[in-house]
Amino acid sequence: MKKLFLKFALVLLSTISVFTSCKEEVIIDPDAAEKDAPNEVIVKADITGTRQWVKDSVYILKGQINVSGTVNIAAGTVIKGDKLTKGCLIVVPGGKINAVGTAAQPIVFTSRMAAGLRAAGDWGGLVLVGKAPVNQSTAVVEGLSREVAYGTTAIPTRDAADNSGKLQYVRIEFAGIPLQPDKEINGLTMCAVGSATTIDHIQVSYCGDDSFEWFGGNVNSKYLIAYLGLDDEFDTDYGFTGKVQFALGVRNPRVADVSTSNGFESDNDGSGSAASPQTAPVFSNISLIGPHKTLTTSNVNTMFGSGMHIRRNSSLSVFNSVFAGWNTGLLLDATTTYANATAGNLAIQNCALVGMKVKSVNGAGITEQQALDFFNTASFNNKIIADNATAKISNSFYDASKVGILANPTSFIPEAGSALLSGGVFTHKKLNDAFFTPTTYIGAVGTTDWTKETWVNFDPQNTVY
Repeated sequence: MKKLFLKFALVLLSTISVFTSCKEEVIIDPDAAEKDAPNEVIVKADITGTRQWVKDSVYILKGQINVSGTVNIAAGTVIKGDKLTKGCLIVVPGGKINAVGTAAQPIVFTSRMAAGLRAAGDWGGLVLVGKAPVNQSTAVVEGLSREVAYGTTAIPTRDAADNSGKLQYVRIEFAGIPLQPDKEINGLTMCAVGSATTIDHIQVSYCGDDSFEWFGGNVNSKYLIAYLGLDDEFDTDYGFTGKVQFALGVRNPRVADVSTSNGFESDNDGSGSAASPQTAPVFSNISLIGPHKTLTTSNVNTMFGSGMHIRRNSSLSVFNSVFAGWNTGLLLDATTTYANATAGNLAIQNCALVGMKVKSVNGAGITEQQALDFFNTASFNNKIIADNATAKISNSFYDASKVGILANPTSFIPEAGSALLSGGVFTHKKLNDAFFTPTTYIGAVGTTDWTKETWVNFDPQNTVY
């Protein structure tokens, strides 16, 4: 009996050892934050009813989460995207997200990786999909494992006043993972999002694709920051006709996409068709700070492009804005785009192109002189400034030779005497809308720097969430 008990004990001990060994193997995971913390809530299932997310918990997005119901997110809440499962949050047509933070307590969507280990493309991103007008019949959200359609075939009855909810005082960090090869989603993707949706005070940082992209719809937005992304800052397609004011983009000169990184990239659609509605957003008070602080800045990625690449029959309009330190300031691409410009459908007025490395203005499909003559039309009041020091905005550039907070721009306020502190004009008919706040300056920032408010974070890599 004693021998039998000893044998049983040895077998039991061996079994425990095996299970312990197996458990140690399972814990090993490329995601440094894979262990569940006591306050974590793992989100794996689609949201069909009404869900309340509170700041006392940290929400982990695992895989593609579709929201066909309503998710209400309290101020100060942190949501993390899981890297291993390519976490992302997709608000589908008819669904709503109410993420209403405050300046003191912003809502943060970020990487699940630990501080110091985060990188662009750690998770998918945030996608809003509505029922507002688009100019495509078969449009689907690119790259998702489960298709979400928003074209006119899927939603034949369009609602310009569709409401996908509210995003206010929200940061989105380290998003843009390739959900399929060469098919990334953006930091904030807005597909057919309607005018009843509220979008303001949004910062997208370290995105692995475009920071903001609109596919159709007519939602309006204010106070947007695109910080150190990979591809374009603000991309507009498929008939987007919304309005945007007070938006800032800043580039790391070392980081650009193989597809060529631009500030604005705008198409009516991929083929440059005349599909209706035509892409015709209106932007005012934009500052897009490119990679070239000076004309001799070294080690700049060769895949940077233009501050504004307007192409494929787009009619995007820009007023009271500054584009600094790009290879080219304005690239008007295609005869259809040029025709939109000469007809007055595409307007660029009271804008400054500062310190361009190659050309201030260029054309593709049209001559450089045609593009330059359009930009220099006397009544448009546009200006070309030779360098960033002359414009007194050298402090607005990212310093890639430094790390962390030391690399960040020291100020976005133009220095005293800058030509950018005056010249704001809001008389154009495209600005005749209560949405726009008239300013006397051009660019995103005048004499008060709203990017210094506490909801903004220019060093999310080292922030402990």
